[in-house]
Amino acid sequence: MHTQPTKLITIPEWYHLLQDTDALIKEPRKHHRELLHQAYALRDAHAVDAGTLTEMLELADEALVHAHEANPGGQW
Repeated sequence: MHTQPTKLITIPEWYHLLQDTDALIKEPRKHHRELLHQAYALRDAHAVDAGTLTEMLELADEALVHAHEANPGGQW
């Protein structure tokens, strides 16, 4: 099985992705999963340290909670 390598985004691009509320509200779980995936990819590339990774993961979780609160009738 051959997998495509993930395109590594920059830290500012990650924060821009975090602020994409349209994508977050439209597909909250998918958007949250992408935030987590990219945060871990940045950690694996040594672009962020453990403390920054923790902050990024917490922000991603808070975004998911926000999406749930903004659209309580959405598909979860």
